[in-house]
Amino acid sequence: MDAATLRSIQAPIKERYKGDAQAAQITLRATGTLDESRIACKVETGRALAVAGLHPATGGSGSELCSGDMLLEALVACAGVTLKAVATALEIPVRSATVCAEGDLDFRGTLGVVYQTIRGGVPVEVRLGKAA
Repeated sequence: MDAATLRSIQAPIKERYKGDAQAAQITLRATGTLDESRIACKVETGRALAVAGLHPATGGSGSELCSGDMLLEALVACAGVTLKAVATALEIPVRSATVCAEGDLDFRGTLGVVYQTIRGGVPVEVRLGKAA
């Protein structure tokens, strides 16, 4: 997609948002159902069913997806799509780029071994690599 095509698609949307700020505000939702037979949660991605389970560091088999990895993958996807869309709109050619996200976990908190560690909330860092 080139910048002109992107602008033509986005122009009426931008105009609508200028006149109706509420129209620009949406709530993103994700839904999962707990698996009956294993410690796992089934998440509908809109394209396929993703089954998240315990990380091997907490006793999981590794056969299900790690929800922490899924969170980081979503952040990377969001940052990558935003980078590409902005570059396209500004007509900045980007042949390749790398987006990385990392989050440090201390599973002692998850397992209740040490209560002073962070449980659930994870410091996350998103980095854009060198774009070409």
